[in-house]
Amino acid sequence: MAVVVLLLLISVLDTVKGSETRFVKKGSDLLLDVDKNAIKQGDDFSWKCNSTFVVKFNDGTQPSVKGKYEGRSYFFKQNYSVVIRNVQHEDSGNYKARASGEEERIIADYTVIVQDPVTPVKLTTHSLDARDCNFTATCKVVDSEVSGIYQCYNQTCRALSKPDVKDSLLTVYIQEGSVVCNHSNNVSWTNDTQPLVSPCKNEPAVLNTGTIAGISVAVAVAVGCLLFGLFRFWKRKGSANTVYEVPQENPQTNPYESPAEVTTSSSPTSTYALVQFSHRLEQPNDTGTCPNKQPETIYAQVNRVDKNKSKPVTSNR
Repeated sequence: MAVVVLLLLISVLDTVKGSETRFVKKGSDLLLDVDKNAIKQGDDFSWKCNSTFVVKFNDGTQPSVKGKYEGRSYFFKQNYSVVIRNVQHEDSGNYKARASGEEERIIADYTVIVQDPVTPVKLTTHSLDARDCNFTATCKVVDSEVSGIYQCYNQTCRALSKPDVKDSLLTVYIQEGSVVCNHSNNVSWTNDTQPLVSPCKNEPAVLNTGTIAGISVAVAVAVGCLLFGLFRFWKRKGSANTVYEVPQENPQTNPYESPAEVTTSSSPTSTYALVQFSHRLEQPNDTGTCPNKQPETIYAQVNRVDKNKSKPVTSNR
């Protein structure tokens, strides 16, 4: 008895281990296939869902579709696969392909789950602290009370309240400058997207007024030092290349030079000379003394002439 129970357990474990899960959207078609090389010639072949036959096929005969699958299931005897059209929730279950000859063998094992497409969602955001890029987002399933609240900080969002959704997932995340609310399951997805309007998108760190003023002063001082250094550098460079001109004395004109060597002047030059003539012997007057004669003053005008035209200086007595 114990040996029989052990064999049954091994058989169940092998069945679970070899089962492949297939998610199918409601209203779509389901394809189930097998490894054709695992079927021997002369084997009886069948597809079953749980304990209900879907199709039976014996070599040399026509396939037979059974029960509720008749009219919407198609069997391909070339490769032993089956297609079920327009699946519904009641079509969910465990599908197995069996081949029997000397013994029955499970050729394929599928666990089929039929799901509805997900419902659209609506996203709303509320900024808490723009400086830290901190905001909350609400992702709500349209036409239902199901929603989730998420807190987003520094490009990462986490759920504050776990949404009560069945067989689907609500998520909020930031991608390429947008906030995305995504609703998905294994067969479909939908989302709602809004642009990320928080200032932290372009300014990772928001500076206060004091910090901005300090940075402005530091920049102004640095620029001033740079300009002053450039001024001193160019000043030193200019001093090294400067040649100071020795002032030249204007030559003095010799008034006693020959008139022919004197350059033309725009106006005549007046020269005053005191000329004293020798006295003749005067006869004594009656008193016996000679009269006291004063020197005569002669005014003369001297004109400068051109080198080519020189005239003698005339004197008037």
